[in-house]
Amino acid sequence: MKPVAPGRPRSPKLPLVAAAAALVVAVIAGGVGFDQLMNGNRIYQGVSVGSVDVSGMTREEAANALDAAYSDAVASGLGIVFASDEAAQTVDVDTEMTEDAAQAEQLSVEEARADKKLWVAEAGVLGAHVPTADLAEEAFAVGRDAGGLAQRIEAATSTVSIPMRLDFDEDALEALAAEIDETIGEPRVDSNVQIEDGVATVVEGHDGTIVDRDEFRSKIAEGFLGATPDDFSFVAHTAFAPSRIDSAAAETCRAFIQGVLDRGLTFTFEGDQWDLDGATIGSWVTTTVAESEGGARLVPVLDEKTACADLLALIREAGFVSATTVNFRIEGGEVWVYAQDGSRYPLTADAVSAADAGVFGAFRDNGSTAFADERPTVAIGWGAAPSKSSFDDALAMGLIGEISSYTTEYNDGAGTANRRHNIHLAADLLTDSITPANGGIWSFTETMGGQANEEMGFKGAHVISGGEYTDAIGGGICQVATTVFNAVYEGGYPVTERRNHSLYISSYPTGRDAAIAYPYLDLKWENDTTSDVLLRTRYTDSTLTVTLYGIDPGYVVSTETGDWQKGDAYKTKYQVDEEESEGTRYVKTRGADGRSVTVHRTVRDRSGNLLHEEDFESNYKPINEVIVVGPNTPTGEEEDSEEKDDDKEDARVSTGD
Repeated sequence: MKPVAPGRPRSPKLPLVAAAAALVVAVIAGGVGFDQLMNGNRIYQGVSVGSVDVSGMTREEAANALDAAYSDAVASGLGIVFASDEAAQTVDVDTEMTEDAAQAEQLSVEEARADKKLWVAEAGVLGAHVPTADLAEEAFAVGRDAGGLAQRIEAATSTVSIPMRLDFDEDALEALAAEIDETIGEPRVDSNVQIEDGVATVVEGHDGTIVDRDEFRSKIAEGFLGATPDDFSFVAHTAFAPSRIDSAAAETCRAFIQGVLDRGLTFTFEGDQWDLDGATIGSWVTTTVAESEGGARLVPVLDEKTACADLLALIREAGFVSATTVNFRIEGGEVWVYAQDGSRYPLTADAVSAADAGVFGAFRDNGSTAFADERPTVAIGWGAAPSKSSFDDALAMGLIGEISSYTTEYNDGAGTANRRHNIHLAADLLTDSITPANGGIWSFTETMGGQANEEMGFKGAHVISGGEYTDAIGGGICQVATTVFNAVYEGGYPVTERRNHSLYISSYPTGRDAAIAYPYLDLKWENDTTSDVLLRTRYTDSTLTVTLYGIDPGYVVSTETGDWQKGDAYKTKYQVDEEESEGTRYVKTRGADGRSVTVHRTVRDRSGNLLHEEDFESNYKPINEVIVVGPNTPTGEEEDSEEKDDDKEDARVSTGD
């Protein structure tokens, strides 16, 4: 063994290892500080989002890069959703879409859905967009959040890729899926409770088959993010959808509701007392499905609108003719509600809320079926009406309320974009219009601002002309007029001018449509009450709702619809379209025979006194069946002529405006 030189002690190995470790720690510590200095506001190297490398970018730069790479392509996204594998293999998409667009205003929503073979998924309609800011934030978090240093090393040595995704307008996506359900599936129905004359009974529900929402969303996102976002297709599939509420759960809710109805409710106001029985209270009770982690429950609730209207009627009958009178004004683009100084109003909304909490609150909160020993009694107080309040505040405090409301549906798709635009534009022009008290007249044409022309922003869409459908500026506004008419009809206000469409539209209540044709046809109605009425619209891509707000006059409306009377038979016409391919054949306008019907409306006050009654007569002309064929395509006119008499009854389908 080699001797050790004197004065030079042996260097121990353990201290050397410790020193090396300390050096590594120091290097890492220094590296971390250097890293923070160099990359404090930048995404680490090796990080990508989808196909975009965002290494070294700030969050803003990354968001801009993602926007440039994806947003324009996604915005133009358009795909086809087929109803079945057979449809995907056999349907000519262009011909089918042309026919759908031609007949969209002619068929009722139910008729159109029954025969639907495909749907168009449009990025704009579905609100599809790249959440660039969120994705950039996720990229920035790589190596900083839970993954820390290990994730940073992974990004530097290989890559960390964040999957690209899309966000949607969830309501629009659900609406499209629900529409497809109506054709290829069977919507589930929860067991429920029905109340009639104070007696609650269970209505059995059933399981269903609906479009698999996760798969549906995934396929649409995949298509919009693909190489050809404006040209993709897939077949929709349904999945089992169990009913959320079974008969046993509905029976539990029914039994509790029946107990409430049997005991009744008492309300007091200014010394008057009303002991309400189950028949009255039953008309106030609705149910809703409350979902939680523990499952779904059917729970009851008092409908505030119905209950308040009934209580206000009792208060009026007790001698309080008018608690307050309101006027609406538009100031600074906002709706304001004015009441006379010193006005007060009964706090019916507060009373209904207290009654609801008292009889149903414990059941909703924890399933308790216990009843108090005494019959519940709720006092209705007075509220001081502010001289001026916002619309929302006045509605929330119960100073004003919903008088009547009506919703119509319409077929929507890629070929009906102009009609949808016209409906929305007309609705926007009419919303928040005010009909003054004591005889004020509301006019559709005057409120909208005149003729629906290009200068006002209206576009060409299908209208009825000469017994057929053709394109004209403003097509679709009659849908808006019809929705207004039915809201006014249900409210009980006098209608001073109204004409039916020339062609029958089965989507609307029989004999209750309204046509507009400037300057010849208008829709007008009168406010015969002592308070202003505000008309407000809201819409989706397939529905339009018109609601009247103010002091509910309590009108009771009843309707008698007469029998259909036959009119002239329709004729069949053929049109050759040289731009179509040979052999093409589709129905542009479905034929329908003429017919007429009379609707009688009676309006009474809450005490049963007759206020007014009128007949709404509707005379519908026949509509020619128009069949478009390509060049050199046999029309089969002789065969169609022979078969027409046998098929006439089946051909009586709806038409539109």
